[in-house]
Amino acid sequence: MPDFTAIQWTLAVIAAYCAGVSKAGLAGVGLLGVTFMAAAVPGRGSSGIVLPLLIFADLLAASTFRQHVQWSQIRRLAWPICLGIFAGWGLLMVIPDAAFRPIIGGMVLAMLILHVVRQRFPGFDAALPHSRVFAWFTGLLTGSATMVANAAGPIASTYLIILSLPKHQFVHTMAWLFLFVNIFKVPFSIHLGLINVGSLTLNLCLVPAVVVGLWSGRWLLERVPQHVFQAIVLVLATISALWLLGAGLF
Repeated sequence: MPDFTAIQWTLAVIAAYCAGVSKAGLAGVGLLGVTFMAAAVPGRGSSGIVLPLLIFADLLAASTFRQHVQWSQIRRLAWPICLGIFAGWGLLMVIPDAAFRPIIGGMVLAMLILHVVRQRFPGFDAALPHSRVFAWFTGLLTGSATMVANAAGPIASTYLIILSLPKHQFVHTMAWLFLFVNIFKVPFSIHLGLINVGSLTLNLCLVPAVVVGLWSGRWLLERVPQHVFQAIVLVLATISALWLLGAGLF
């Protein structure tokens, strides 16, 4: 068992709960979970603890969310995400821990600013959702952000919102997309020493919190209207990005 204080255990449980909630479609909650785990386990080690929890939540979500998956969008993002993961793997070997948070916060804010511009100037993105360049830009950011800090949920979710996917298509596509992405990341995380016997032992202790989080997230999803759902996703992503930038600067 990890030698944690009561505060560290509390933060870790909250992080695991957020991982479960995020897989019901509230991707910004997943980034909040990343920040809680980073507070419980400082440094890059927190990334190796979060990843198996996310994979477990992905498996539960994908087994439930199957009917409305947009496979064409997953195929569209596959290659750029894989290249982004390779880039993130390289970054993890050279950048200091202190640089992780502001880098990811900047990535998320860039996608959010793009969404605000789209809302303010409707003609701006007439071709954007179907642009190959935009898909590659998003995929590279998603891959690098998820490899560096398991923080790509808000980036991918903002992309799918720009595509105007209905709520259930959004949630089901996110579940399967990140199941493949997170499994693909495992060998790289093992190579970097982020996943080890100690981190997996902690994962086993946190599994119940993931299950409760996924269940409560599904309950919320069925009761929240589409426009409110999108607003919640964007607000949570914004708060998380600002927190990451602030934590990196101060």
